[in-house]
Amino acid sequence: MPISDFTILQKILKPCKIYNLYHFRPVKAFSIDSRSIKKGEAFIAIRGQYHDGHYFIQKAVDKGASLIIGERYVPTGLKIPFFVVEDSYEALRATAAYIRKVKKPFVYGISGSVGKTTTKEILGFLLEKHFKVLKNKKTENNILGLAKTIFALKDEKVLILELGTSQKGEIADLAKIAIPNIGIITFVKPVHLKGLKSLEGVLKEKITLFKANRRMKAILNRDDPILSKVKIPNKTYWFGKSKNNDLFVRLENRKSTNVVFLIQNKYRLKLPFYLEGFISNFLAAILAARSAGLALEELVSRAGRFRNFPDMRMQMKQLGRYYVLNDAYNANPYSFQEAFRMLKNYTLPKIAVIGDMLELDRKSVYYHEKLASQIIKSNFEYCLTFGKYTLHLKRWLQKLGYKRVFHFTEHKAIAKFIEKKIQVNRAFTKRYLIFLKGSRKMELEKVIAYLG
Repeated sequence: MPISDFTILQKILKPCKIYNLYHFRPVKAFSIDSRSIKKGEAFIAIRGQYHDGHYFIQKAVDKGASLIIGERYVPTGLKIPFFVVEDSYEALRATAAYIRKVKKPFVYGISGSVGKTTTKEILGFLLEKHFKVLKNKKTENNILGLAKTIFALKDEKVLILELGTSQKGEIADLAKIAIPNIGIITFVKPVHLKGLKSLEGVLKEKITLFKANRRMKAILNRDDPILSKVKIPNKTYWFGKSKNNDLFVRLENRKSTNVVFLIQNKYRLKLPFYLEGFISNFLAAILAARSAGLALEELVSRAGRFRNFPDMRMQMKQLGRYYVLNDAYNANPYSFQEAFRMLKNYTLPKIAVIGDMLELDRKSVYYHEKLASQIIKSNFEYCLTFGKYTLHLKRWLQKLGYKRVFHFTEHKAIAKFIEKKIQVNRAFTKRYLIFLKGSRKMELEKVIAYLG
């Protein structure tokens, strides 16, 4: 977003010192990435966990940056205006908030313990036929991702922002910048307990979203037992399975290849069988899109054509004699429960590859042991564990009498075990379903690369 008035920038950024003021030129846009910055843009140097943007100031200048914003002055050899600020993150927040305020897009803010990215993608798909839409890329849902998305605003009328958190206060921080017109919370589940401590802590953090704008309309999941009890002053719309919701659904038919849902007892939504667990995400997106004045029949019809699911979220792929169901982007107790519930109905012989669920703090051992009974009920021929906490799962499975569990420390070894067992026990013509799930840091998708 171009800013040609120096006094506006000064008011936004509140610099404590300015260098080369007389060489000020209009700022075309803002960037925090020296690799992609364009000529005439301002570069904000951010001190991150792994990199310090101040070390990339010269690179940004060489690529044509017209203004530098940082916490310390770095000589560049060129007479380019340099704003020294007390806190680069605060400068980032202030700049993003200003752009959002001036551009005035209609903003959807999406939060929740699970399903944020999927709901964002479905909502974008539903709206993009009628509006110019901008949304976060992938899971860029922290302050840096939020700012990058807002900095990319051009003439889009709709802005869909995924808002993530792992520590108290992050949602409130993001919401103050985004000022959503509509806020969506998908689920409240035991996720990021290391920072949020308890389910109550997760809930309190999520609903701070609605304090940013009292006129914000809320879209909530009544099927979530924690959310269903929430009382907020904002106008609230509910989705779920019961008829007392603003948007409700029931399962009409389940087959080995697909599931059919009936929405409002009238409109059919047909999905591949492995996407059954995503119905809440579809309901949230459809209800949110209804706020744009779109017809429900059209939205349900279009939703049935959505296939652009984020990578490694119940992603089905045929690989030789395997069907690989890759749900290895992330993991928590609820997402495991939903995946097992769906897989229990699948008839092919199945192998589970289970990685650690992280950030569960003092509940880590408890939740990993709890997976054991679910795995047994899901009829897996083998359970292959990977990581520190899944050793507790392995021990508990064996205690319950399940003998076909093996622990690994290398991805390649997992793949070799699968190849060997299938060749010995089954004819080559028989298909297997390999289910991969664990937290992002476990990188279980690497197993796929080793499967022949």
